[in-house]
Amino acid sequence: MKHRLFLLSCGLLMVLSVGLFSCSKTMSTDPPLTPTYNPAIIISSDNQFVYSFDLNTGVKNWEFNVNDDVFSSPLLYNGMVYIATLNGTIYKLNANTGKQVTKFILSNAAYQLMATPIAYNNLLFFGAGDGTLYAVDTLTDTVAWHYGTGNKIVSSPTVNNGKLIFASYDGNVYCVDATTGTHLWTYTTNGTDSFYSSPAVNGLFVFIGGLNSTMYELRLNDGSEVWQFHTQAAIQSSPTIYGGHCVFGCNDYRVYCLDSIKGKKIWSDSTSDRVISSPVPDPDNQTIVVGSDDGHVYALNILNGTTKWSFASPLKFMFESSPLVYNGLLYAGGFDKYLYALNSSTGAIVWKQNINGVIRCSPVVYNPGAAGINSGISGYTN
Repeated sequence: MKHRLFLLSCGLLMVLSVGLFSCSKTMSTDPPLTPTYNPAIIISSDNQFVYSFDLNTGVKNWEFNVNDDVFSSPLLYNGMVYIATLNGTIYKLNANTGKQVTKFILSNAAYQLMATPIAYNNLLFFGAGDGTLYAVDTLTDTVAWHYGTGNKIVSSPTVNNGKLIFASYDGNVYCVDATTGTHLWTYTTNGTDSFYSSPAVNGLFVFIGGLNSTMYELRLNDGSEVWQFHTQAAIQSSPTIYGGHCVFGCNDYRVYCLDSIKGKKIWSDSTSDRVISSPVPDPDNQTIVVGSDDGHVYALNILNGTTKWSFASPLKFMFESSPLVYNGLLYAGGFDKYLYALNSSTGAIVWKQNINGVIRCSPVVYNPGAAGINSGISGYTN
C-alpha cells in the first residue's frame, strides 16, 4: 500500500511538473513571422465600398465601406491607398489590409471630390467642387496650402519637376509650385472653354482637352499655346502621350491620335457612342486600349488605329473608366457593375467580379514590393 501511494505521488508530481512547464510564460526568442502580401487590384464604385482582389484569380482580399459614392480612382502612395468620396472625405487605408489609418474631412457638401488625387513629396493634391485645389500634408493630415479658381475642379492635377498643373471649369489651366502653391502661370480660354479632362505632361509640354471640342498643347515653362486641334464634340477623356502620339477619346464617338509635336491628325477610329474613357498604352502589344459608352473595350493599333480586338460586356453597358494593363492582363470596370480581367493580347476573359456598383473610376495595381501603379486617368503621364 505504501509503495502504491508512493508511485501515485510520484506520478502526480510528474504531471504537475509537466503542466507547470507547459504553462510557462517564458516567450520564445524567435522573431514573429512577417506577414506576406501578394500584388492586388484595388477598385471602388458607387456602392460605397473599396475592394482589393488578387490580380490573377479575382479572389477578394479585403473590402472597406466609405459610406458614400466614389467617382475618383484610388491613389497609392507610400503603402497607403487614398479614396476620395463625393461627400468631401478622403480615407487613408493600409493597402495590404484595407484597415483605416485616418481620414480627412472637408467641411461641407460643396466640397464634392470627383477628381483623383495625386501625391508628391508627402503632399496630397486634389481639386474640389468649391473650385479650390488643396494640398494636404500626408504626415500630419492638415492642409499645407490651397489655391482658389473661379469654378469647380473635376479633373485631376498632374505634377512635373515640382510644378503642379491643373484645370478648372472656369476655362483656365493653372501651374503652381507644388511645394508652396505659389502661382507660376495661367493659360486662359477667356471663358470660351471649360475643363473636365485631366492634363498630361510630356517633356516640356502640357496636353489637355476642353469641353468646347478642343485639344490644347501648352508650353510647360510659361503656359503659352503651341497648337489647338478641333473635334466635333466635347472632350472629357484625358490624353495619353505615347511614342510621339497624343491619343484621346471624344464625345463625337471617336478616338483620335495626333502628332504630339505638330497637332496634326495621324488617325481616328470610330465607335458607336461617346468615348469618355482615357486611353492607356499597352507597349507589349503596340496597342492603345480604351473603353466606350457603346459597351466595348477596344485595343487599337498605335500606328494606324485598326482594331486588334474588342471586348463587349454581355448587355453592352458603358465603359467610362480607363483600363489598366499589367503583366499581360487588362483590367476594366463597367456600368454593368463588373470588374473584368482580360488577356491583353486577345481580350478573352480571365476572371470577372461583380462588385454590385457602377464603376466610374479606374482600377490601380498595388505591388507590396514596388510603388503603386495607377491608371492613366489619375493625372499621371504615360
